[in-house]
Amino acid sequence: MNRLYHNQKPVLLLGAEDTPALPVVWSLTKRNIPITVGSPRKISASGFSRYPVEKCVYPDPAAHTEDFVQWVLQKIQSGNFPVTMGCGEHITFLLSKNKNLFAPYTSIPVVDFETFLLCRNKALTMKTAVTCGVPIPATWFPEEDGIEKVAADAAYPAILKPCFSHGAIGISAVDTPDELISVYNNTRALYGPCIVQEFIPHDGKQYKAELLLDKTHKVKMWGSYAKLRFYPPTGGSSTLNQTVYRKDILDYSENILSHMKWWGMGDCDFIIDPRDGIAKLMEINPRITRTIRILVDAGLDFPYALYRLALGLELHESKHFATDIFLRYLPADIAWFIRSKKRFRAEPSFFRFFAKNLHYEEWSWHDPLTGLGLWLLLLKDMIDPQQRKKRFYRRT
Repeated sequence: MNRLYHNQKPVLLLGAEDTPALPVVWSLTKRNIPITVGSPRKISASGFSRYPVEKCVYPDPAAHTEDFVQWVLQKIQSGNFPVTMGCGEHITFLLSKNKNLFAPYTSIPVVDFETFLLCRNKALTMKTAVTCGVPIPATWFPEEDGIEKVAADAAYPAILKPCFSHGAIGISAVDTPDELISVYNNTRALYGPCIVQEFIPHDGKQYKAELLLDKTHKVKMWGSYAKLRFYPPTGGSSTLNQTVYRKDILDYSENILSHMKWWGMGDCDFIIDPRDGIAKLMEINPRITRTIRILVDAGLDFPYALYRLALGLELHESKHFATDIFLRYLPADIAWFIRSKKRFRAEPSFFRFFAKNLHYEEWSWHDPLTGLGLWLLLLKDMIDPQQRKKRFYRRT
């Protein structure tokens, strides 16, 4: 990659410890845009990359939120970073929440906080979907109707989900009204308000749609892909993905995001209900996802489009992408292989490690040390019980 920057406006990228940051680093560097990466971890995937012009360590945004906000403020007040981007649930939340504080010094291509909360709160997401005709699983709201009434009305088995969580954290399957009431009381005490949804059989395929909307809420870029394998094997973080064209899912995603007056990145998760064949919305993420690389490799340069959006530059519509591109996350795919009963019957095979259309989240031939950085980070997290639990239940 050419590292002659030719007066391109620099970017500060936060949350760079894990894989979502890598396609951003690679995309912008390819465009000769200087990028500084930041992370609360001294060991990180992007920290081992050859391309960032600077690598920073800042206070843990979860444990020391105010210190983190002040660190960002001090960094951008230099005027050296016209654009600031973030990866990860919590970083994106804090950037959206503090946009007005940061606005005099940098442009952050993240939705405003009021819109952000529409998708961070699963109850609001489901109600918004119903309003604009996007199918969802049957959903009940114990915070409004009371858990006793919901327990009596719900279909079983049922799924209990915290309204504010990510991944599989706090999610429980229940089989009876009494079990739902008991689990609800414990879950609410730990994670706050919850919703209850019908159980969609696991043989229903899951898909993601990634969209980028401009500030007039018009879709400028979109792509979709199937989640072929997960960890845990019954449903969780995807370990292998494949680009596919699903017009229904893309249209549903455009409907709800436009209805929300969205701009920037929007990631919509769907599951196909095998009982009726309908794609049903599971959640919306307002951030750069871990698996965005699959669409970048398929011809959709989301990171560069997001950069141009932040600077107020014109965006050209791009809705064409290559299908049958595969993206694998090897650490979690190994965990899938250990746990799955289909380990020797998977299609494509677990043992298919190399192909022209197969890419890996954690590394690239032109930047191979990022894989080493991630594996060292994972090994370190396996020693820490709290970090280990987050790793096993994380979903993006």
